[in-house]
Amino acid sequence: MASSKRLAIVVTHPIQHFVPFYRALAARDDLDVHLIFGAPVGVQAYFDEEMNAEISWNMEMLGGYSHEFLEDARPGQQPSPSWPSSSKVAERLAAFRPDAVLLYGYNQANVRRALWWCGRNRVPAMIISDSELLQQRGGLKQAVKSLLVRLVYSRISAFLSVGDRNEEYYRHFGAPADRIFRSPFTIDEDTYRAARADRAALRAQVRAEFGIPEDEMLALFVGKLSARKRPQDLIDALARFHAGHGIGALFAGNGELFEELKARAAAENLPARFAGFVNVDRLPALYAAADVLVHPSQADPHPLITSEGACMGLPMIYSDRIGAVGPTDIARDGENVIVYPCGDTAALAEALAILAADPAQRAAMAQRSLEIFDELDMRRSVAGVMEALDAVCA
Repeated sequence: MASSKRLAIVVTHPIQHFVPFYRALAARDDLDVHLIFGAPVGVQAYFDEEMNAEISWNMEMLGGYSHEFLEDARPGQQPSPSWPSSSKVAERLAAFRPDAVLLYGYNQANVRRALWWCGRNRVPAMIISDSELLQQRGGLKQAVKSLLVRLVYSRISAFLSVGDRNEEYYRHFGAPADRIFRSPFTIDEDTYRAARADRAALRAQVRAEFGIPEDEMLALFVGKLSARKRPQDLIDALARFHAGHGIGALFAGNGELFEELKARAAAENLPARFAGFVNVDRLPALYAAADVLVHPSQADPHPLITSEGACMGLPMIYSDRIGAVGPTDIARDGENVIVYPCGDTAALAEALAILAADPAQRAAMAQRSLEIFDELDMRRSVAGVMEALDAVCA
């Protein structure tokens, strides 16, 4: 058997959605993977300002893969372009002796240090990101960014793409098409598949907890209740229906708009429930209780809730500012998602009404979500990494 390839991954901190991905890579006999984290943010409890909640993930974050931390976490500080920043990056990469280095984005101090080390030592650098062109603006700032991104990309040997919009971004800034490899962002799919198998019981449990009638079509919103995510649009859509229309919503998340939205729903007697911050171990049950996933955000490159919803077999309603929509992506317009113009709450209400009136369409979209997720699950993510490694190590 051929010798194992050695892959170093440089990232700011452990991120709950990606931990199963690291374990899947580490489980391969033909790959020796090592994570170099800037700091242990997320391993201990921390306060998320946009979520307006203290976060402590109820899952094992560090087991099952080789890793190290370059510095300690600073109380209350969140990763930024300038932090973590450790002079040990080069030393630790040299100690591991990788055949290639995988970088998360390019706009972070330790990533830039790693990219410099790769160039100096002629080690192929690979990149993964969820960047897309939906939010791009013109002007001098964009022109400068274009020059910088093209310079960075000229030093990258392989590009891991999470979806169609992401691939467009890579190509726009000069990435060669034959150096782009699909490797979707991952979720804890074992947990979600288990929840799907127990969906009926979880659905009944959650609906009883929040007083949701069994025959109500429940729209689920998952995310921070902030202006950027536009949760108020779902409230506005609900307000367009008369009482007893059979459409309701459940909001899973906290943030600056939490109290305002909750007060409005109560004042107008709208069928909206608010779960607050929901930890990762609890979240699959809420998907099980839902009939459709709604994401009205005005800026979201490739939200991981899309994969979670698809894994649970949910139809989706998304604004046209969501970067996860594409013909070969996890959300496919006309197949498992209805796309509407961001901010157009009448169009959002119409989409809800269409699905509420047509259970057969909901069922068909749900089945497509399951099928599409199976195309883009952990196997595809790991295969993309291995394809990229074969290309850069040839």
